[in-house]
Amino acid sequence: MEDCDALDLLWLEGRYLGFIVETHTELNVLEHLERCSACRAKVMKSIENDEEIPGLGSLFQRGFGEEEIPGYGGDPESFIDARIAWRRAKLEGLLRDAELELDDMRKRV
Repeated sequence: MEDCDALDLLWLEGRYLGFIVETHTELNVLEHLERCSACRAKVMKSIENDEEIPGLGSLFQRGFGEEEIPGYGGDPESFIDARIAWRRAKLEGLLRDAELELDDMRKRV
C-alpha cells in the first residue's frame, strides 16, 4: 500500500471534504445569524461586553481586528452585518480554492 497515489488521494480527499463540510456549516451559521432576531440579540450582547461567542470565537469582538477586518464603528447592527459579509467572502474564497485544488488533484491521479 506504500507509494499508492490513489490511496493517498483518498485520504487527502477525505480531509478536503471534511474542510468543505465545515466551511458550509459555518456559512449556514452566518446566514442564520443574519435572519434570527434571538441570535442577533445574543450577538449584540456579546458585542456590548466584548466577549467571545462559543462556536464563533472572536468574530464579533470589537477589539479583534486587522486591516482587512471591519472594525467597530459604534453601531452594533452594522458591525454584525459587516463582519458576517467579511467572513462569508473569506469562507467562499477558501471554499472555491479547496474545491479547485481537489478537482486538480483528482485529475492528476
